[in-house]
Amino acid sequence: MEIKDLAPQAVFSHFQNLCAIPHPSGYERGIAKYIISFAREHGLEFELEDQGNVIIRKKASPGREHSPVVILQAHMDMVPVARAGSEHDFVSTPIAPRVMSSPEADPKILEVCAGPYITATNTTLGADDGLGVALILALLGDDELSHGPITAIFTVEEESTMKGAQTLDHDYLQGDYLINLDSEEFDTLFVGCAGSINANITFTPELVKVVDCMPIVLNLTGLTGGHSGSEIHLNRGNAIDIMCGILAEVSDTNDFFIQKFQGGEIRNSIPSSAYVELAVPSNTFDEFKAAATAAMVRYQELYSDTDPDMHLILGTCPLQPTALSYTSSQNLISFLRALPNGVIRMSHDYENVVETSCNLSMVRTKPDAIAIALLARSLKDHGLDDVIDKLDCICSLLDNVDVGFTGRTFGWTSPKDNRLIQILKHHYKEQAQLDIAITSIHAGLETGYFAKANPSLQMVSLGPTVRNAHSPDEYCSVEHTKQVYHILRSTLAEL
Repeated sequence: MEIKDLAPQAVFSHFQNLCAIPHPSGYERGIAKYIISFAREHGLEFELEDQGNVIIRKKASPGREHSPVVILQAHMDMVPVARAGSEHDFVSTPIAPRVMSSPEADPKILEVCAGPYITATNTTLGADDGLGVALILALLGDDELSHGPITAIFTVEEESTMKGAQTLDHDYLQGDYLINLDSEEFDTLFVGCAGSINANITFTPELVKVVDCMPIVLNLTGLTGGHSGSEIHLNRGNAIDIMCGILAEVSDTNDFFIQKFQGGEIRNSIPSSAYVELAVPSNTFDEFKAAATAAMVRYQELYSDTDPDMHLILGTCPLQPTALSYTSSQNLISFLRALPNGVIRMSHDYENVVETSCNLSMVRTKPDAIAIALLARSLKDHGLDDVIDKLDCICSLLDNVDVGFTGRTFGWTSPKDNRLIQILKHHYKEQAQLDIAITSIHAGLETGYFAKANPSLQMVSLGPTVRNAHSPDEYCSVEHTKQVYHILRSTLAEL
């Protein structure tokens, strides 16, 4: 079965078309052209603004001119993460989505979806937020729907810089309600989200000449990874942290010198792979390999429930003329292990919601330094301040470490009860037999910027089930997408 043949066809045909257009963050122009072509075809007012955001306005149906103005919003970009070993070029190559039927599904997927689902081939799917874009286009193209005035906002670079939301002209946000379609829990309405900040650390090592050593590669792959906000509480393994754990354990009995350390894929994704090149003294080379293999077995047992496919491959690489000194190698491992990673504090305001977390996102070896990236999130501004202070303190312990902070984003809170939420609750109950939960999300949403631009705008975020976003195991529920479409359609008709 092709995706475009699924029902509602208007939604899934758009989603299949979006998958065929490469659109990682910073490369949304193809999607923008698609949306503009759709607007022209349907005679809708549109605008491509300076930063690349696309805005469409649809006039109210006859007799509905005085209904509340509703803003529908989604982002055009996707997170580009490929499975280890894949050479997929996200800038030039389309995503290859597949419809999977229940008999072929993993039991964990069946438990969530209970029916067909869509996944990609060795890459992220882009249901985050391609489904949001597709749902909005399907609603805008429905000429039989009775509705009030609608503004649709499609933003750029949500997954990287939040540029589209940050720079959006406040005039586009004049309305009564905003429905953000970038959430991934079908049974939940979100009325708040976390703010975040990027931490950028530079570790400047001492380099030494390597003698009487043999090179070896440790390639850790197959971890589940996932979204560093909405899935951080699942305690999945972080490949960078586990690699350091293996090296720390091996270092108790074996010396080595780090030539190269690469880990993680993108800042807002839990690292699913890490790669280290080492120079190991020749007389202890075999002992080193045995110790690394034994350490890996223990980590496989520790993470057997969350990362069952995790494995370590020992390989060969060139021996470089210089490497990190023994002291720098040990300090780097200890430093990375000491950085805050995972859930730091749970919320007291929202049950089972993370308040503050930090994701050790990426490690990259540069010619004269090691670059380390983290992403901290918190529902509270003071929570972010606390993580910043912790990172400052840890980094101050070593003279060869510098840290800087960029890209602070804002959290957001809206009323838990208003007319929009009451109508949504009614239609979730009527069409999906769900008593919808209302809570906050630990992930960052563009709604934080919208709330700052228009404090009176009442907002809610919702969407169909998407699992393992920001990882090659991403998938979405066909049935939940269908139900969200009909719930939104009924809500717009009634509002």
